[in-house]
Amino acid sequence: MATYALTADIRTKDERAADIRKRKKVPGIVYGKTQAPISFCVDSSDLLRLYRKAGESNIINLKVGKEDIEVLVHQTQRHPITGDFTHIDFYAITRGEALQTNIHINFIGESEAKKEGAIIEESMKEITVKCLPRNLVDHFDVDLWLLKEAGDFIRVSDLGIDPEKYEVLVWEDDVVASAIMPKIEVIEDTAPEMELPEWVAEEWATEEWAEGNEQKSE
Repeated sequence: MATYALTADIRTKDERAADIRKRKKVPGIVYGKTQAPISFCVDSSDLLRLYRKAGESNIINLKVGKEDIEVLVHQTQRHPITGDFTHIDFYAITRGEALQTNIHINFIGESEAKKEGAIIEESMKEITVKCLPRNLVDHFDVDLWLLKEAGDFIRVSDLGIDPEKYEVLVWEDDVVASAIMPKIEVIEDTAPEMELPEWVAEEWATEEWAEGNEQKSE
């Protein structure tokens, strides 16, 4: 597994979160079972680059002041419009102690059902598990080849996740991906029939009757 590092500054008690964000930094906190809470601030660009690579299932070496702490991203807050980080929580891990995290799902392969016109729906993007830090991985691969025809499903139980390493915290029957044939919608003509004025209808009926009699006489 790749190694990731981030350097942060200890946040003083008189620093307001709004002032920190104006300096293009993100306020945060790190805590854990054996780690006393430490408030800090980190450069927003550094945090964004790190998060894109490490996500929430990779151990990060967080340097705060004189301390080096192994952490995982626990919770993030973002601006509703810009998407910029506004706050971040890190959880300090303890080696040898199981932890809970979300592991990304990586879809690979090509579905035979898709070649037949089916639509592939990816219902899950990540799976919540509990595991030891040494068993953390970037992602679980899911092979779409398992979707061979429309109506097929890939469920959590189909992923082959090692139960000795991971305690899966979602239902085994939860659908991860499925192949669905698109429905062809038949649009009925519901437009009302045009009604002719009474005098036109009478005239048309008379002409039709007359033409019919002429054909019989011939």
